[in-house]
Amino acid sequence: MKKKANIKGLVLKIASRCNLNCSYCYMYNLGDTSYLNQPKHMQNEVVDAIINQVKTYSKQYKVEAFEFIFHGGEPLLAPKAFFRGFVAKARKELAGISLSFGVQTNGTLLDAHWCKLFKELEIGIGISLDGPESINDIYRLNKNGKGSYETVLKGIEIARMHQVNFGILSVVNPETEAAQLYDFFKSLQIKAIDFLFPDHHYDFLPKVYRQKNMSPQYTPFGDWWIKLFDRWFTDTEDKPGIRFLSQIILMIIGIDNGFETIGQQENNYLIIETDGSIEASDYLKACGDGFTKEGKNVLFDGFDKAIYANLIALHRQSHKQLPKRCSQCFIKKVCGGGHLAHRFSRLQGFDNPSVYCFDLMKLITHIQNVIVKRLPTDIINATGLSPITYAEALKALPLTKVETHTL
Repeated sequence: MKKKANIKGLVLKIASRCNLNCSYCYMYNLGDTSYLNQPKHMQNEVVDAIINQVKTYSKQYKVEAFEFIFHGGEPLLAPKAFFRGFVAKARKELAGISLSFGVQTNGTLLDAHWCKLFKELEIGIGISLDGPESINDIYRLNKNGKGSYETVLKGIEIARMHQVNFGILSVVNPETEAAQLYDFFKSLQIKAIDFLFPDHHYDFLPKVYRQKNMSPQYTPFGDWWIKLFDRWFTDTEDKPGIRFLSQIILMIIGIDNGFETIGQQENNYLIIETDGSIEASDYLKACGDGFTKEGKNVLFDGFDKAIYANLIALHRQSHKQLPKRCSQCFIKKVCGGGHLAHRFSRLQGFDNPSVYCFDLMKLITHIQNVIVKRLPTDIINATGLSPITYAEALKALPLTKVETHTL
C-alpha cells in the first residue's frame, strides 16, 4: 500500500535579515527577536541536509512533486551563487521528482541580473507591494524611514521587461478603498495577487479593533473584502487572479483548495531557518518571542519526526482542531477557523475563534449568496447550496452577551 506523503514543500529562510523595516513585519517588529541568533545566510551544510532529507522522504513516500520557496528576511540578500548552487544540487539529487521553485522578495533589490537568473533557473517570483505610494509607504519603509514604493515599482518593471513570471503579495489595510486598490494593480497589468490579513491576535489586535471594540456589527475587514470581491467578480476585462477569493468560491461549491488561512486541508509545508531549524508557519512568530522554536533541525531530524512536534502538529491540523465556538458554525468547512496565528491569546492559547471571525463570516456568506444566484439549478441541487445571510449564520453561534447586545 502506498504511504501518504504529508509534506509538499519547504519555505527556506535563506537570509535572516532584511533591508527594509516594515512596521507590521512578524519577523522583526512584533516581538520575536530569535532572528538575532540565526546565521545571516543559510550555509552549505544546511542545504545538503535539506536536500538529503527531501530525498529520503521522497523515496519513503513515493513523492512525485515537491516545492522549494526561497524566503527571508529578504532572500535577495543571499548571493546569486546560492540560488544557482541550490537549484543545480536539487535537480541532480532529486532527479525523477517534479520540482518547482519560487522566491518571495520585497522587490527593492530586483535588477536585470536577478531577473535573468530567475528566468534561467525557472524560479517564479512573488513581490510584496501594498498598493500605490500613499498606501504602500505607510508600513513598508526602508531602514532610513523612507518609503519603498519607487524601488519596488522599478523592480516590477524590470521583471516584466525580462518576462519573468511574478505575482504580487499585498497586506490588507481596511482603511483603504478596496476598489481603487484593485484598479491600481490592474493598471500595472498584474496577473496574480495574493491579499493577506495582517498578523494579529487577541493580545495584539488590529488598529481598527483597538479604536473600536470587536463585534458582529463591526466588520471592517469583511466590508473591505466584500467591496474587493464585488469589483473583481463583476470585472469582465482581463481581471487578475486573486487567490483568496478564488479559494472561497471553489470551496463553496465543494472543491477544497484552501491553505493556511481557510479550508479543511492539512498545512503541508514546513519552515527551515538559516541554521536548519524546522518550524511551523513563520506567521506564528507574531505570537511571542521564540514561539516557533521546538528544537527540531534538518541537520539531525527527519520530517517524519519533526511533524509531531507540538506546534508543528497543531499547525498542520489547525483546520480540523477548531475552537469550541466554531463547531456550530455554518461556514466552518470553508473558513476552517481561519489562520492559526489569528486565534492566539496568552490566556486561552489557540482555543479562540479568529480575530477576523465575523469578517470571514460576513465575506463568505456574501460570496455564497452571489454564487447561488448565478449557478444553474442542476449544480445548486447537486451541491445542496442555498442562500444564507450573515444574520442567519450569526444565529448559529453561541455569542457572548456583549456580542449579542451589539446585534
